[in-house]
Amino acid sequence: MKEDLYEAMGRLGLRRTVSRMLILGILAEKDTHLSVLRLHQMVTASHPMVNLSTVYRNVAAMTEHGVLHSVEHTGQALFGLAATPHHHLICERCGRLDEVPADELSQAAALLLTAHGFEIEPAGQLLRGRCRRCRHAANGAR
Repeated sequence: MKEDLYEAMGRLGLRRTVSRMLILGILAEKDTHLSVLRLHQMVTASHPMVNLSTVYRNVAAMTEHGVLHSVEHTGQALFGLAATPHHHLICERCGRLDEVPADELSQAAALLLTAHGFEIEPAGQLLRGRCRRCRHAANGAR
């Protein structure tokens, strides 16, 4: 997946700078969405000379070109890889954010279109609820 994003950057005319490669590597390794501040902390762990504005500019450029995407959560933008179409599940109790492949919601999307004439975007939906761990913790407390 990471190699596909590297190739996509070249096709899109984005230079493969050290900062951009570090950001992509971190997001691929962590397999989650991170804020620019958290990305900066992780980038500077190995490359202390990279400043926050550089991370902001690179994240903005890669988002604009479709290499990354963002989701709003707890009042901040979190950035993740845009390698495959997916939706987001956010636990309102613990804040966990998981990705769901877009095709897993295709039946629900078809039902919404048939029943309500409403067509949802093929990716990027944000679904809020409680994760398995928080549901089990709540059920165990009863």
